[in-house]
Amino acid sequence: MAAHVPRRLVAVAAGAALAILVPLTARADTPTLLPAARAAEPVVLTGAQLPQWSRLAATGTPKPYPSGATDGVRDAHNGTVVVPPDLRTGASVDRITAWRWDDGRSAFVAVPVQVDQRFPYFLANGRSSFSTYSGTDTELTYQWDTEAWKMTDGRCTKAYPVGQGPTADPIATLDDDDEVTFMASDAGDQAPAGVAPKGATSRQEVTVADPLRPGAVRYMYLFLSPAGSRFSAANGYVRYQRDANADEWIDKATFPDADPEKLGSSNTSYGPNLTGSVCDADGTVRQSTDRFARDGVTVSTDNYRWHASGRWMIRSLQVAAPGGARRYGLDLLDRWKGRAFQQSPDSSISVVGFEDEQVNWEANSALLGERVGAVRAIREVWGADSGTNVTKTETFYRDAVTYRYRLRVHPIPPDGLYTSWDYNHGVAVRYFNALKPEGVPIDGVNDDVGQVDSVGGAPAYFDAPDATFDLPLALLKWEQVSGSGRNGSLVYVLEDKGATAFTNPLVVPYYRDDACFDDGTGDDPVARPWPGEASADPRVQAAYGSAPCDRRQGAWGSHGVHFFATHDSDNGFVGSPVPVDEVDAQQWQFVVPTDGPRSVGEPYAESVRAPLVITVR
Repeated sequence: MAAHVPRRLVAVAAGAALAILVPLTARADTPTLLPAARAAEPVVLTGAQLPQWSRLAATGTPKPYPSGATDGVRDAHNGTVVVPPDLRTGASVDRITAWRWDDGRSAFVAVPVQVDQRFPYFLANGRSSFSTYSGTDTELTYQWDTEAWKMTDGRCTKAYPVGQGPTADPIATLDDDDEVTFMASDAGDQAPAGVAPKGATSRQEVTVADPLRPGAVRYMYLFLSPAGSRFSAANGYVRYQRDANADEWIDKATFPDADPEKLGSSNTSYGPNLTGSVCDADGTVRQSTDRFARDGVTVSTDNYRWHASGRWMIRSLQVAAPGGARRYGLDLLDRWKGRAFQQSPDSSISVVGFEDEQVNWEANSALLGERVGAVRAIREVWGADSGTNVTKTETFYRDAVTYRYRLRVHPIPPDGLYTSWDYNHGVAVRYFNALKPEGVPIDGVNDDVGQVDSVGGAPAYFDAPDATFDLPLALLKWEQVSGSGRNGSLVYVLEDKGATAFTNPLVVPYYRDDACFDDGTGDDPVARPWPGEASADPRVQAAYGSAPCDRRQGAWGSHGVHFFATHDSDNGFVGSPVPVDEVDAQQWQFVVPTDGPRSVGEPYAESVRAPLVITVR
C-alpha cells in the first residue's frame, strides 16, 4: 500500500534552530487529502482581536535574582504586576454571549462561550534544593477558580490559609491577553445586518474560514447581554470532578515500600516541601516536611472519560462508541509516562540517575490551579523534580485534550527527555502514522528499528527515530492508536508554541512495542512492583516470579516525543526571569469514536497545521 505522506511537515534546521514548513512532492499514487477535522477544533480569540471590547493587558516585573532562589520564597506571584493606562475600560466578561444564526429558523441560537482571564505569573519555589538554579520564571497564565498551590493549610485535607484565595486578574474587564473560546462546530450562517438577540448589544461578527477549503466560511456572533451567557460549567461541554480523596494530604510515608502505588520516594528535596500534618488511614496523625495533596480528577464529555490519580499520573482514557454519547468503551491507556536521563531504570549508562512520573515528579509538583467553564476545563501542574518551574497545562475540550509543556530545566544528559503514552495490552490493538497508514499491530513486538538495548554488553537503553517507519521529526506529524472493536481511537499531533522552543531542535518521535521492555512504572498487564527500581532488583524479581513478558510491565504501542540531548532551557542559568530558551510545545490528543481500527489521523493533523482563519468585524 502506498504511503500517504502529508503535504506539510516541519523541517528543523539544527544549526539555525528554525522551523520551516516544506511542501513535499506528492507521489502520483498518493490519495487526495481528507478535509481537516474542523468539528473538533476550538476557536480561541484573544481580547486583542476584539478591540471594541478590550483594553491593554497587565504587565509585570519579576523580583530579581536571587529572590526565589536563596531566600526560601515559594510564590507563583513573585513579582509586581502593573496596569497600564488606557482610555478604554473593557467590556464586562460576565456579559459576553455567543450566538449562531440559523437561516432555517431566521433566528439567533445561543451557544456555549467561555471567557478566561490571564495575567503574568512569576513562578518561584525557593523551598526546592534546586531553586538556586531556577530562580523566578515568568509565565502568562490563567485566573484560576481554585489557585491550588496556595492551599497549604488544613490538618488532613488541604485548605487555604485564613484570608487567602485565588489571585484575580488586576484588570477585571476584558483585556488584550484574555481568551474567548467557542467550538468551531457551533458556528452557523451569516446573519442579516443589524439583527441582534433581544436585549443584546455591541454585535461582533466572527468569520470562521477554512484555509484548505476556499469559500467554506461560517459565522459566530458575540454580543453583550445584561444577563450574560446561559451556559456555564454546569451545562457546558466538559464535566470536571475531583476525586473524593483529592484533597487529602499524603507524603512518601503514606505508602509501604513495596506498594506499586508509592509516590515521592526519590529526590524529596526538589519539591514544594510543605510542612504540616498527614492523617493516615488508621487514624494516625503525624507531622511531615514534604506533604502533598492527591489531586485526582475525572474529566468527561460526550466523547470520552479521562482520569488522573494525581498531577503527572494520568491513568485511564475511555472513548465513547460511535453515536453513543457517554457510552464509554474499555480503557485504552496504561498511563502517561515521563522519563529523564534514560528510558529505563535498568540502564547502566547514566551518571546522573533515572527519573519517572511516579517516584520522582508526582510528589515534587503542585497543582497551580484549576478552572472550569462552558467550553473547556483547564488545570496546570507546577514542578517536576529539578525542573522546579516546569509547567504542564492540560486543557479539556469536548473532542480533544491538549498538553502544553513549558520545559525549564538544566541540560539532561545523556539521553534527554521522553514523554510517552503506554497502552493496555489487548485493548489498544493498532498503531498508525503518516508512513504507516495501514497500521501495524500492537502486539509487544517492535515494528521499527532504532532501539538500543545494550552497549558493550551492559544494559543501556536509547531510542532513535526510524525514517522508514515514521517521519523523523515530531512536530506537526500525526500518530494514532486504535482500540479493538468500538473502543475508539486517539490521534496525536505536536506543535510548537513559541520561538524559544527551537533552541532545542532535536525533537523526534519515539515508538516501542516491546512486551519485554520494562521501564519501571505502569499498571498493565500488571502493576509494576517496586516502581522506579531496576527489573533486575531481587525485590522486583521476587514479585514477578516466573511470569513471562506478557504478564509483566512492558511497552505496548508506547509512543510519544523524545527530546534528544536537551540544552539548558531554564533561561541560560543566568537568573533571568524572561523566557529566552524554554522549550514550549503542545501535544493534541484528539478523541475519535471509531467502529474498528482504521486510519483517521490526517484530517486532525491538518486542523493543527492549518488552523481556521478568524476575523472579527
